[in-house]
Amino acid sequence: MFKEYINEEAVDKPLDKLKIAMIKLSTMKAKFTALLIVASALTFAQTGTIQGTLIDPSGAAIKGAKIGATDQRKSVMVREVLSGDDGAFQISNIQPGLYTLKIQSSGFKSLTQTDLQLDQNQIMNLGNLALQIGSTTDSITVEAEVPVVETTTANKSFTITGKQITDLSLNGRDFQSLMRTLPGVVSNDRTDFRLAFNNTDAFNVNGLRGSANNVFLDGAINTDVGANDGQYTQVSLDAVGEFKVQTSTFNAEFGRNPGIMISVNTKSGGKDYHGTLYEFLRNNALDARQPFDRSGTTQKLRFNQFGGNIGGPLTIPKISSRKDPKLFFFFNYEKTLATRPSGGTFVDLPHPDILTGDLSRLYRAGNIITAGGVDTGYRIGQVFQPNSAIREAGGRIIGGNPYPGNIVPSSQWAQNTGGFLKVLQGANYAGTIPTPNVPETVRSFFQDTYRFNKEGKVLRLDYTISDKANFFFRWADDANHEEQGLGIFASTPYPVFPQFRRKPGSSWSYNLINVISPTTTNEFIFSYNRLTQLVDVQPSANKALYDRKDLGFTFPEFFPEANLRSRFPRFNCGVGSCNYPGFAAGWLSEAKQFTWTDNMTRNMGKHTLKFGAFFNMNLNGQQPSWIDAMNFNFGDSADNPLSTGNTFANMLLGNYTSVNQANGRFFGTFRFFGVEGYAQDSWRVNRKLTLEYGLRWAYLGPTYTYGKLLQNYFDPRRYDPANAARVDLNPGLTLGTLVPNVGNPFNGMVEEGQANWPKGGVKNRWNNFGPRIGFAYDPFGDGKTAIRGGGGMFYERIRQNANNFDGLGNPPLTFQPTVFAGNVDRISTSLIAGGRRAPVGIVAMDSEGQIPTIYSWSFGVQRQLGVKTSLDISYIGNRGRHLQYRRDLNQLPLGTTLQPGVLARVNGVANALRPYQGYTGVAYTEFGSTSNYNGLQARISRRFAKSFTGNFNYTWSKAQGVNEGDTNSLAYTFDRQREYGLLNFDRKQIVTLDFIYELPQFAKQNAFAKGVLNGWQVNGIARFWGGTPLTVFSNGNPGTLGGGPRANYNGSGPVTNDKASELDYFNVFAFSRPLEGSLGNTGEGIFRGPNINQWDISMLKTTTFFERVRVQFRFETFNTLNHTQWAGVNTGLNVPNPNTAPTAATRGTFGQVNSTRDPRTIQMGLKVLF
Repeated sequence: MFKEYINEEAVDKPLDKLKIAMIKLSTMKAKFTALLIVASALTFAQTGTIQGTLIDPSGAAIKGAKIGATDQRKSVMVREVLSGDDGAFQISNIQPGLYTLKIQSSGFKSLTQTDLQLDQNQIMNLGNLALQIGSTTDSITVEAEVPVVETTTANKSFTITGKQITDLSLNGRDFQSLMRTLPGVVSNDRTDFRLAFNNTDAFNVNGLRGSANNVFLDGAINTDVGANDGQYTQVSLDAVGEFKVQTSTFNAEFGRNPGIMISVNTKSGGKDYHGTLYEFLRNNALDARQPFDRSGTTQKLRFNQFGGNIGGPLTIPKISSRKDPKLFFFFNYEKTLATRPSGGTFVDLPHPDILTGDLSRLYRAGNIITAGGVDTGYRIGQVFQPNSAIREAGGRIIGGNPYPGNIVPSSQWAQNTGGFLKVLQGANYAGTIPTPNVPETVRSFFQDTYRFNKEGKVLRLDYTISDKANFFFRWADDANHEEQGLGIFASTPYPVFPQFRRKPGSSWSYNLINVISPTTTNEFIFSYNRLTQLVDVQPSANKALYDRKDLGFTFPEFFPEANLRSRFPRFNCGVGSCNYPGFAAGWLSEAKQFTWTDNMTRNMGKHTLKFGAFFNMNLNGQQPSWIDAMNFNFGDSADNPLSTGNTFANMLLGNYTSVNQANGRFFGTFRFFGVEGYAQDSWRVNRKLTLEYGLRWAYLGPTYTYGKLLQNYFDPRRYDPANAARVDLNPGLTLGTLVPNVGNPFNGMVEEGQANWPKGGVKNRWNNFGPRIGFAYDPFGDGKTAIRGGGGMFYERIRQNANNFDGLGNPPLTFQPTVFAGNVDRISTSLIAGGRRAPVGIVAMDSEGQIPTIYSWSFGVQRQLGVKTSLDISYIGNRGRHLQYRRDLNQLPLGTTLQPGVLARVNGVANALRPYQGYTGVAYTEFGSTSNYNGLQARISRRFAKSFTGNFNYTWSKAQGVNEGDTNSLAYTFDRQREYGLLNFDRKQIVTLDFIYELPQFAKQNAFAKGVLNGWQVNGIARFWGGTPLTVFSNGNPGTLGGGPRANYNGSGPVTNDKASELDYFNVFAFSRPLEGSLGNTGEGIFRGPNINQWDISMLKTTTFFERVRVQFRFETFNTLNHTQWAGVNTGLNVPNPNTAPTAATRGTFGQVNSTRDPRTIQMGLKVLF
C-alpha cells in the first residue's frame, strides 16, 4: 500500500559501500587502506588531543623521546610521536577513550601513565612530565591524575560522561534530561517525559533559539539542516559512550554551531567481549495522581523499553587475530513501546432519532417571534422546506413551509445521504447516555490512545590499520512510528479515519585518520543521512468506515487525484461533534543529506595549525498540506434558497451552501548546498599562555525547487495595484470571493528561476567570514588554574520549512475553487469552471535576505579544588542579528477597520481593505530580529572519583529579543520593537545538581551479607529554576486585521500578589481591556511564571553473579517528593467592554493556574551486564 513512498535503492547505497569494504578485508592491508581512503570522503572532528612537555630532573627539555598512546580497552597502539626540541609532544586526532601513555628516552627510565580519559574535542594538557635518570628497561608506572582544568583552549564545554548517561535517572530515557543539568540550558516543556520524534529545539542555550542547537554523531552532523529542529537518528543511551556539549566555541574548526554543539560518540568494542541486556518499565499504577485531578485515579500510561548490546574483537585472517586484535565491533538494539491517553474523555453524537430524519429533538420552548413582536406560531427550532423560508432583515427565518413534526422524510433525502449517515454511525453508540440539557445528542465516553513505537539499531566497526592509520564505520537506524485513532496533526471527532506517522531515519558515517608525517595528520569523514516521514491511514483501519465508495458516495470529485486514499468528504452537520477536518492522508516528506569534511592538523613547534573544508548537499522533498477530499458546508445561509434553516436537514437533503476541494497534491523537490572552509592556529606563546585565532568562511546556499514543480514567490515590488484582483462586494454567497476575469489573482507572484528572481527566492551571500579569537592563560604554570576568554562570529542557515515547503502551496500552482448553493447529487466536474477563487493566505520572504548571525564572547576562570574537583566561573554573552521572523504584509494600520463607514463601504468584507488584493495574510519572512544574552555561569564538578561524582551548576542571566522562533509573527506588523522584551524562555536564576554516590561496601566476608548490603548506589538530579516571563493579553479589536492587543495596566495596585495562589497567581484587577483601536500599554514578559523545584532520585542495586555477570535493579523516581509544581497560568483577559477591568464576576479563570508539572512518577529497570 505504501511502496510508492520509499526509494529502496537510495537507502542501500551507503550500506553497499560497507559490504564492499568488508569483503576486501581479506586482502592485504595496503589494499584495504587504499579502499578506505577512496570510500571515505572529505564533518567535524570528534577526536581529541593529548599534549605535554618532557623534562629531566633539572627541568631541562628532553628532545626526541618516543611517546606511544595505547587504547586500554582495545590494547592497541593508536599513535606514536616524538618530543620536539622544547620537550613538547602532541598526539592529535585520536578517538575519545581511555589511554595509556608510554614514554621512552635514552638515558631515562620509561614512564607509563595509565587511565587517561580523553573526551571528544578535548585538548588534554598533562603539563610537565619529569623522567628519572636510568635505563629504559626500568619502568615507572603511575595512574595518571587526569587534568580537570583545561589550560590550553578558550573553548567552553561540558562533558556528560558515560557513567552519567547510564546511571542517572532519566525520565523516559531521553538525553535532553541530561541537557537540562548544564549551565545556561533551559526548557519550557511542562513535562520531562516526552514521546517525541528526535526533536532538538525543545531547549534553549545561552539565550539562543532552539533552532540554533546542533547535534553531531561520531563527528558527523546529525541535525536535519534547514529544518533545524530534529535529528536524523537519536541513538539509544546505552549505545552512547559520552557526549560533549560546547556552549561557547571559538575555534574556527567548528561551524554552524552558534547555539550549542552536542557531540555524541557511540561506544566501540574492546579486546574483551562485553554486553548488556536491559529493560525499563513505567505504569501509571505506580504514579501519583495529577494535583488538579479530583477523580482519585491516574491517566493510563504504559512505557516499555528493552534492548541489548554486545561488543568485542572481530577475527579475520591477515587483518585481526584473537591474540593481536585490530578490528572491533559494537552493536546495540533497542525497542520502545508506549501508550498514553490523548484528547478528551467523551464525545457528543447526534441522537439516533436524528439519524432517521426525526429532528423533533431540535424544538425548544416557545415560538418564533418576529422583530416586530409578532408570534409566528412556529416553534423555536422548526425546520422549513427548501425554497420556502421567509426571512426578516438580518437573515433570521420567521416562516415558510414547515416539515410537520420536524421530520424530514427519507423520500426527499439525497442519494448520497446514506454515505454521510454511515460516517456518523461509525461512532460507538454503545453505552451512551443523554447529553445534559442537549436533547438532540447523546454522550459517548471515549478517549483516544496515542501509541508510540521506536526501534533503534547501532553498528560500529573500528579498525586500527597501524599506529598511523585508524578507521571506523558507524551505521544507525532509528525507526519511529506513532498512531492515533483521531488522526495525526489534525483530528476527527472519533476514530473513523485513524492515522499513523512513520519516521524512519538512518545514518552512515565513515571516518579515516591518517598520519601523513610525524607532524601532520589528516581526518576524513563522509556521512549520509536519510529521513522519511509519512502520514497515512492505518493499514488496519476498516475501509467500510472511511472509503467513499464503500460508504456509498457516488458523486464525482472535482480533483480525484487529490484524494489519495479515497477518503469520505469533509462535512459539517450542526449536531454534536460532526465536523471532519483531519489531515490529508499520503503526506510525505523526504530528506537526504550528504556531507564531506577534511581536517588537517600540522604541529610546528609552538604552533598547531589546522585547515579544513566542509561540503554538504541536501536533497529534500515535501508537499504543503492540502484539502484531500471534497469539503461540504451544509450550514444555513440567507443567500442559499435551498437551505432549510438547519444544517443537519440540509445534509439529509444534500443541499450544500458551498463545496470546494484542492486541485491536487503537489510534491516538490528541494535542494541546497553548503561549502565552508577554515584555517586556525593554536599558538603556545609560552608554557602559561596559549592564543587561538582563525577564520571560517561559509556559503550557506538557500533552498530552491527543481524538477517539474517549481515554487512561486511573492514579491511586493512586482505587485501592480492597477492590475489588482477585485473582491466581490455584491450581496450573496459569492460575497468576499474574487470576481472572475478581473485583475490578476496571482499579482506579484514569480516562479523559481524566472524574471531574474534569485534561486531560492533570496539573495545568495558569499561574504560570510567568521573571525574567531581566544586565549587560555595558566597564571601559576601548575595546570590548576586557567583564565580563558574569546569571541567570534557564527552563521546559521535560513530555516527552509518556514519559506519553502509551505511556499509550494502558493498560487498559481495550487488553488481551491468553491461552488455555491447546489445539491450533492448534482455534483459534476463541469461545476469547476464556474467555481470562485477566494483570497488566500501566502508565504513570502525578503529577497534581499540576510544570513542569521550570532556574535558570541566569554571570559572566565577555572580552578582545581583539591583532588578531581574543579570550579568554573564565566561570563557568557552573545548578540543575535539578522534573525528570522515573520510579519503580515497585508495588515492594516492601527484602527483602520474602526473608522466610521470604512467597513460599510466594502459591504463588511474586510479583505477588500487589504493593500495586496487577492490575498488574505502575507506571512513575510524578514531577517531583522535581534536577541541579547548576558549570563554569569558557575559550575563545581567532581569527576574521576570512585565513589562520588557530581556537578553543581548556577546560572544568573537575562535573555531579551524580538520573537522566540524563526516562524513567530509580529502581532502588529508596523512595530517590530514593540515585540522586544524578555524572551519567553528566559529564566533569571537556575540551579541544578546531579550526583552519583556509590555506598560503601558494608559487608566484607559473609557472601550472603555481601549480596544484600553491598552494591547499592544513590543517584539524583535536582532543579531549582526561576519562572519564565509572562505577558498579559486581552480581547479587543485593534482594527488591523492582525493579532490581538495586550492588556492595559490601570495602576490598581501591584501586578503581582504578595503570596501567589492557585486561584490568584497575580493581581488581575490591575489590568484592563484597552480601548478599541489600540494595542495596550503593557510590554512583553512583565512578571514571572511559576518556579520549578524538583528532585529526581534513583536507587540502584548491583549484584555480581559469577565472575563476569552482574545484575542491576533500578528504582527511579521523578519529582520524588511529589511536590506540586504549577506550570501554566491563564494570562488572557476577556471582559465585555473596552477600557474596563475585570470584576470578581467577569474575570472567569483569568489569573488562575491552569496546568501543573508532572506529579511523582516511577520507572523501574533491570540490567544484566556481562
